[in-house]
Amino acid sequence: MRILSFVAVLAITIFLFLFLNSSDFASATVGRITKKETFIPPMGKLLSPSSGFWRNAESKTGPSLSSSLSDGSLSAPVELLYDDRMVPHIFANNMQDAFFAQGYATASLRLWQMEFQTHAVSGRLAEVLATSEKMREVLLKMDRKKRKAGLPLAAKQTVELWKKDPKTYELLQRYADGVNAYIDDLSYAELPLEYKLLNYRPEKWTVLKSALLLKAMAEDLTAKDHDFEMTNAYKYFGRDTFNLFYPEYFPEQSPIINDTAFYNFEPVAVGDSLAKPFLGFDQGLPKNPNPQPKGIGSNNWALGGKKTASGYPILCNDPHLKLNLPSIWFEAQIVTPDFNVYGATLPGAPGIISGFNQHVAWGVTNVAHDVRDWYAIQWTDETKSSYIFDGEEKASEKILDTVYVRGAGFVVDTLIYTHFGPVVRTVNGQDYVLHWQANEPSSEAKTFILLAQAKNYQDYQAAIKHFSCPAQNLVFACNNGDIALWTQGKLPLRRPEQGKFVADGRYSFNQWSGFMPQKHIPHEYNPQKGYVASANQHSVSPAYPYYTYGYFEEYRGRYLNGQLDALSAATDSEMKALQLSNFSQKAQDFLPLLMKYLQRGELSKDELELLALFRDWDYEYTAEAVAPTIFEDWFYNLQALTYDELEEAAAQGMELNYPDAWHLLGLLKRDTSSFIWDQVSTEKQERIEDIVTLSFKETLNTVPKNKSGQPIRWGEMKATALYHLARIEEFSILDLSVGGTADALNAVSNRYDFAASRKADSLVHKGGSAAGPSWRMIVELGEKKPKAQAIYPGGQSGNPGSHYYDNMVQAWAEGRYNKLLYLESAEEGKEKIRIRQRLH
Repeated sequence: MRILSFVAVLAITIFLFLFLNSSDFASATVGRITKKETFIPPMGKLLSPSSGFWRNAESKTGPSLSSSLSDGSLSAPVELLYDDRMVPHIFANNMQDAFFAQGYATASLRLWQMEFQTHAVSGRLAEVLATSEKMREVLLKMDRKKRKAGLPLAAKQTVELWKKDPKTYELLQRYADGVNAYIDDLSYAELPLEYKLLNYRPEKWTVLKSALLLKAMAEDLTAKDHDFEMTNAYKYFGRDTFNLFYPEYFPEQSPIINDTAFYNFEPVAVGDSLAKPFLGFDQGLPKNPNPQPKGIGSNNWALGGKKTASGYPILCNDPHLKLNLPSIWFEAQIVTPDFNVYGATLPGAPGIISGFNQHVAWGVTNVAHDVRDWYAIQWTDETKSSYIFDGEEKASEKILDTVYVRGAGFVVDTLIYTHFGPVVRTVNGQDYVLHWQANEPSSEAKTFILLAQAKNYQDYQAAIKHFSCPAQNLVFACNNGDIALWTQGKLPLRRPEQGKFVADGRYSFNQWSGFMPQKHIPHEYNPQKGYVASANQHSVSPAYPYYTYGYFEEYRGRYLNGQLDALSAATDSEMKALQLSNFSQKAQDFLPLLMKYLQRGELSKDELELLALFRDWDYEYTAEAVAPTIFEDWFYNLQALTYDELEEAAAQGMELNYPDAWHLLGLLKRDTSSFIWDQVSTEKQERIEDIVTLSFKETLNTVPKNKSGQPIRWGEMKATALYHLARIEEFSILDLSVGGTADALNAVSNRYDFAASRKADSLVHKGGSAAGPSWRMIVELGEKKPKAQAIYPGGQSGNPGSHYYDNMVQAWAEGRYNKLLYLESAEEGKEKIRIRQRLH
């Protein structure tokens, strides 16, 4: 009997041990009971009071970081001070030790985020997140798509390019060494929570991972293209009607470089014949499968001393990117005997992306020039070993690619490359390859390493010439009074309309002709107007000697330039007001015209009451306002009715895009008798008044309403969300009530899906994170020490159990800023320092 009892107890003990400490055993057991595939982490370890998730809960004083680290690779001790917001202030004797410490400090607070982002861009999410059959299927598809697009290979080639510059490569390696110094000391108890929940451990950090992160940024900012949709439209409408629907230039726009005296140079010969789209397909081409959300952009500007109260330049920057948790940015200060730099860093890459030192400040916005072209390939046979190019056979390159899927083993894929780039899409048997500047090796890391040391305009010029992709409007200010802006990057030389359509890959004349010479890249240096500024609008006017094509924003830039023109004796207060401005230039442009053509006599009592809600609206998209909700819904209905020709094309299998909003403005202002106003599906000849009125009448039924039947507030409509990177809702912030809109300087995008709501007859929101100001920074330069303020929606820690995970979100939402603690010595500002570390 005792033996049976012993055996029973032993069996139960073994079962509990396996269940609590083996993820595979526990998952399989629960799966058999529930008849569903279930992922269970090793619960014994996860629930352990000494090493489980309890250890990830922090007090408000911050994480438990060791007071010292011994590493034989350091040439001298490094002081690492964390302030009351957990911003690391690094004091080192040289750059090599400083970047080691930056890697160590960033990993201490953001390790899981850093590695997860490299897994995402390299097509390795299935390795760590594929915890069920459904997840395996979804993630494998995502991973294969990432690998086919080419960025993992481009990152490897980038590392090889970096190795040709030993000094820069050494700094990148020292950053990786610092990350690994932190990883090497990690016990299970100290692992970030996501590793425990998903049951895996971090890998060693490499320079390749830093390259992958920079390629991920290039992807976010250059992955937009409408080549397929434009080709569909060209084939469906023909040249003349296509030109009416899709003009390239907004007459009201205010370009970044508006001094046409700069345009007086002899350009490199490219040719002026119009590009011809590839039309060798029988059915409509599908839309881009990865549309970029509106709001991926930015604002930046620098005021010269003549426009500021202090007489010194002020520089401002607020990059608009996806708003996730942990935040895309990480604040840091790095001090060596040669420089003292502070700003926003990209976790996983050395240097400061947007920031300042004791002499200069800089910031970035997306240039938005198109650097992605698609080519249709004609293979010589079914093996796809060669293709036709200029009447001859040209060999392709095939690369065997292995994808590991958690719980399912390895999947082998074949990647095919042409001289244009990789084969990425196949539609109805036709292969299309992608020529993308992001797939080329590049040296952006060197730009930010050099900017940290910059002292003047010449240093700035020397630093930015290494920047290729994503092309950025790099704004600059110096305490000697200089201001400047370059639309820096490798900008393709194209014939007119080249890059707008899918091209025929059989002919070399469809290739890029090279890149703009550095001296011809649009730029301004100490302009007479007293400021430089960008907000993703056109870089130049049509008078510029080269053809430029891209995806530009035309409202923020015009409003920003108008406001800066009127400024004098400016202080940080005016700068904050601009960054936080919810004013919509688009609404101011459109609403008076819509009111002009609206036939009030045809409106019902309820419709007139809805119209009355526009009374005294100041075009501000505040969270509490109702008018923006009505206007945006009306505008969507107006577009749908005006461009009903596109719906007819869709019924025939052609996926087309709406023209840019400013095209509709042009119709309202200058082409009120256009055939476009007429409805294709009716016998009646509709006029502009009919369409404006009908679209407003529809709005009464389609505008989102609350339980009382009233239009909802704009903040509720937007439902701004900051999702955790792994989409864990418990670690996310949902339905944050903030103002702004993609067309305002405070460009917090809206997640409301008009099209889905029409079909669902309910309020429908997109599932992804919002996009918007991911970092607001204002730097006032001075003779000695700069003064700066900044904020971002998140916190310094990537740990959901930390006070510093999201402690700045509410301040960001309310428009508040933090005064940045710019230390000149390790002994300064002692009252603000929470944690001191010594690396030796």
